[in-house]
Amino acid sequence: MNYWEMQRSFWKTPVGIAIWSVLLASIIAGGLLALNVFVSPYPVIESFDAKPVVVSPGNASNLSWSVVGASRVEIDHGIGQVELKGFREVVPSETTTYTLMAINGSRNRSRDLRIIVNV
Repeated sequence: MNYWEMQRSFWKTPVGIAIWSVLLASIIAGGLLALNVFVSPYPVIESFDAKPVVVSPGNASNLSWSVVGASRVEIDHGIGQVELKGFREVVPSETTTYTLMAINGSRNRSRDLRIIVNV
């Protein structure tokens, strides 16, 4: 038996089949991971804060946010579409919960933030 015949017969043994199975599973898992990461990953909301969180009627609070990996970022209550990172001054007339939506295709994340108006 020559060298090449021995090599071909090795891959038909249980050890050879196990090695092929692990290699094939790794290739498939790596491909699925790459699709998930590079095609449309979930966006990450690094921060969504307000300072101050408690305000008196007529006083302002500053919203600030930082998002990574989103194609679009929106904040409700009339603010609308915003940049991935930024800040906005708001003057709520009553206790209000703001929702930041980070959108990337069909993968979305959201975070709520409540500003309390102390009457």
